[in-house]
Amino acid sequence: MTDITDYGTMLEDYKNRTRSSSVNPGNPYYNYFQYLPFRSRTSYSGTELNSLISGKAGSSSKLSGTGDCFAENQNTYGVNALIMVGIAANESGWGTSSICMNKNNLFGLNAVDSSPGTSAGTYASAEECIRQFADGWMSRGYLNPGDWRYKGGFLGNKAGGVNVSYASDPYWGEKAANLLWRLDQNGGGRDANVYTIGIKGTLSTDHISVNVRSGSSESSDILYRTGSHSGYAVLVQDPAPDNSYYRIQSDAVLKSGRSAVNTGTGKYDYDQMYAYITTKYVTIVHQGGPISV
Repeated sequence: MTDITDYGTMLEDYKNRTRSSSVNPGNPYYNYFQYLPFRSRTSYSGTELNSLISGKAGSSSKLSGTGDCFAENQNTYGVNALIMVGIAANESGWGTSSICMNKNNLFGLNAVDSSPGTSAGTYASAEECIRQFADGWMSRGYLNPGDWRYKGGFLGNKAGGVNVSYASDPYWGEKAANLLWRLDQNGGGRDANVYTIGIKGTLSTDHISVNVRSGSSESSDILYRTGSHSGYAVLVQDPAPDNSYYRIQSDAVLKSGRSAVNTGTGKYDYDQMYAYITTKYVTIVHQGGPISV
């Protein structure tokens, strides 16, 4: 993200596919939570998430008491629980929208702009909606490199990430990230800047699709490709390169032995599902700690 002080100038830069008018054209800033891959984990327990939610939502909210459910689905399907809470809060007005109250639909799922109240899906409970969001919509959908909606597994914007296909609002990713930042600050700031984040395509004109491999060499199997969208974020497990490759958290669910992508399930193993991407195309934008495997 670049800093422009005038909206008219910003729009002209967008139209011309440049950021030359910004005050930081050569050093774009990437909002941590907006670019934090979903395949990360929050440090907050289900009980702690309940406390954070209750500080923002009333007892009548459909989000009330769902912290344990978010945490359980994170651990099963590999979708960061705090990110899911932020999306739900943004979509449902902290669990109080009519779609949420009448249909247990926390995420505005299938609520098309022309008829959101009518088209939105109905769920047996808020908990079932959370499960289906983590499993079908995210792990086997937006985070699956073989899915047409995949543009990177992070909130993002209209350049890259879930926002490209998930929402018509170009600032949807920023809004959800802002809620995440405030939630985390209320919890003591335990999640901010914990992970190392790398960006493929820091220039808006960079549309190279990069191989994500099973090992740290060109001879290793290609698991999937990043796609050509710029501003594509990866969670770097170890910022120290191995043979000019970063070990990253895989967006895709992988088969046993990390031999290929597993499209038959949304269940995710954080410890076993890692991959490698060449350092040639990745710039570290947030420096966190290494992750052991």
